[in-house]
Amino acid sequence: MTTHRTTMFAALFGIAVANLAVAPAAPAETLTNETRKLLKDLKLGEDVLDGLDAELAVPQAWIDGAKKEGVVKVRLPLEIQRFAGMAELFKARYPGIEVEYTRGTGPARAQQPLITFKRGTYLADVLSSWDPMEQEYRAADALIPLSDLPAFKSVPAAYNAEGNYGVGFRLQHWCIGYNTEKVKKSDLPKTWEDILTNPRWRGGKIGMARNVHVWLGTLWGSKGTAWVNNYIEKTFEVVKPQLRKENLRAYLKLMSIGEYDMAIPAGDFIIRTLEDDGMPITLHCPEPVPTNAGWIGIFKGNPHPNAAKLFANWMLSKEGQIAGYRADSNIPANKGLARGEFLPYPEEVLEHRLAVRTPAAQANVVNVVKEFNRYWIAGGAGERPR
Repeated sequence: MTTHRTTMFAALFGIAVANLAVAPAAPAETLTNETRKLLKDLKLGEDVLDGLDAELAVPQAWIDGAKKEGVVKVRLPLEIQRFAGMAELFKARYPGIEVEYTRGTGPARAQQPLITFKRGTYLADVLSSWDPMEQEYRAADALIPLSDLPAFKSVPAAYNAEGNYGVGFRLQHWCIGYNTEKVKKSDLPKTWEDILTNPRWRGGKIGMARNVHVWLGTLWGSKGTAWVNNYIEKTFEVVKPQLRKENLRAYLKLMSIGEYDMAIPAGDFIIRTLEDDGMPITLHCPEPVPTNAGWIGIFKGNPHPNAAKLFANWMLSKEGQIAGYRADSNIPANKGLARGEFLPYPEEVLEHRLAVRTPAAQANVVNVVKEFNRYWIAGGAGERPR
């Protein structure tokens, strides 16, 4: 690891650089056969799970209580077939606890569980992807803080919701995509400001999707309101991108056939699958890199409190994080897995400054979207950006 990279990650994770020289954590002694097979399938050594035993050192009362409860209800956006492999790994770790899984999709994935909670019933004990409705969840006092989970310490504080009611379990980096047949690397912007000043990107050379919250909404935390508002104004009045209504995957495909040279935003996980399919596109990250953490949460008063804590803690542990990576290419939030093996484009992230979505940025995203929306509609796109 280079000195630059060490310094960057130490700053992000709140670790003194001098402390990185201490002896590594003890290797896990209690790997299940299923976990050993997982590591073999991914061609990873068992040392990747160093420190796992400490992450899984939950109170015995949680395990005993969870076995009496017998089940945990989980709601994630993951396809059922993909989640099945994760469930088997969890059950191998904690025999006797079944996982009742529901896939949450679309705008209702956060809304429906909250509605039922307010009625006194539960669609899930553990859920993710509720962050777009964070304020509504807080107003309903729907979640419990997760700071008592042993694996909580393995996630950088920057990735958590205020009050630790949500803890980051997967990361997404939102950069730009470009057509490798039409764009020279020398033209690529080093910073987000370079897009505004380089005439190369003006006059419809950029396709822009409406998902402004994932990049400008996050950059607001580092740059502030004046910078974001100026950026929006210059984007529409000087750069004049094509305003695209397609979903993120579809509009990236249009870039691959030459509809435009660059696409903003582009998620690293989406670009990777399309590039692997043979499309002439790839990812580039101007600095700082907008980095959003998906949160996991536990409903307050759920009927399976011990099993819920076991599952959420497992999801944050190295074992659960690697299981999530295999199941859906989730980029781990666990600081012990900040390694190139788990990144679709490590060279675009590891050597870059990150702009992590802060709780303040999450709360302010509605204002960023509102400002962006004024120009979006005036530009003829019509629909409100999401």
